[in-house]
Amino acid sequence: MLPDRKLAADADTPATIRFAAGGQAANVAAWASALGARSRLICKRGTDQASRLAGGELARHGVEICGPVVEGRGGVVVSLRESTGGRTMASDRGVASLLAPEEIDPGWIEPCDVLHVSGYCLL
Repeated sequence: MLPDRKLAADADTPATIRFAAGGQAANVAAWASALGARSRLICKRGTDQASRLAGGELARHGVEICGPVVEGRGGVVVSLRESTGGRTMASDRGVASLLAPEEIDPGWIEPCDVLHVSGYCLL
């Protein structure tokens, strides 16, 4: 979200708002695919609209998605940008934060030439 002017408490501020799939790991996978690599995203996904949006967008970019799908919310981030370039984010990791090591099939990783691990999983 990019407000047209400074946000004021208890007010309605006009803004440019965009809803899109993304996130650190998803963006890396999509760009790797765009550059010609086979890419795979290993994650736990929810069953909500945000999860379906992200999965569909990644599939359109040629990204294979591996990992459990469970009842619940997918991760969502609201990014508040300022005209000065500053950015504040509010993050809801949803079920993504619940991925356990035993849910990862070694066969998803063994054939990989490059492995990118998102920093969010370390938080």
